[in-house]
Amino acid sequence: MKFDFFLNNLSKIEKIKVNSALAHSEFSPKDRPEFAEDYKTTKTRNAGVMAVFSPIKDEVHVTLIVRTTYDGAHSGQVAFAGGKWEKEDKSFQDTAFREVEEEIGVSKNDLTFCRSLTSVYIPPSDFRVYPFLAYSKKKLSYIPQEEEVAKVITIPLSALLQDNVRRQVTSVVVNNKTIIAPAFVYEDYVIWGATAMMLNELIQVILKSME
Repeated sequence: MKFDFFLNNLSKIEKIKVNSALAHSEFSPKDRPEFAEDYKTTKTRNAGVMAVFSPIKDEVHVTLIVRTTYDGAHSGQVAFAGGKWEKEDKSFQDTAFREVEEEIGVSKNDLTFCRSLTSVYIPPSDFRVYPFLAYSKKKLSYIPQEEEVAKVITIPLSALLQDNVRRQVTSVVVNNKTIIAPAFVYEDYVIWGATAMMLNELIQVILKSME
């Protein structure tokens, strides 16, 4: 997708509503229970993540990260930049912007906020994640936070709109258990779980804006 086309569609993208429950269910791992939109446990923590769009050679790209390998539920996964809410954060949107700067070195001043998307509950880590969309009109440079980010990757939005990328099913390992999960597969990168669920909602918004 050309970046100018994305900019021209912004007024639609900001307002469009899609069936988020359906979008999430299409990329929900097999046997994952359904959770109410406001479901939380007594120990649930909140987090904010940011889908960042930016131009590379006039094409819209989505910024994602590959998490480092560690002893945890989301080790090595592809994800949006983001992290848990802290007391100094005024909102989950502020959390997402702060974490983007901390994890990939992109300042809030370099981004323009677009909209929020529907939150997702993540059972393995007991997080409710609030996703947002922001964009930059210029190509971004990244400074990965070495402790949490193994790599920053950028994927052409046009690639994620293709059916052959969007509807693959793969085996993934979480907590030393292999499960079957729908995924976006681009080159060697497998995007599944909550990130795929949120990404699918975002893609449905983009597709509807193109109608």
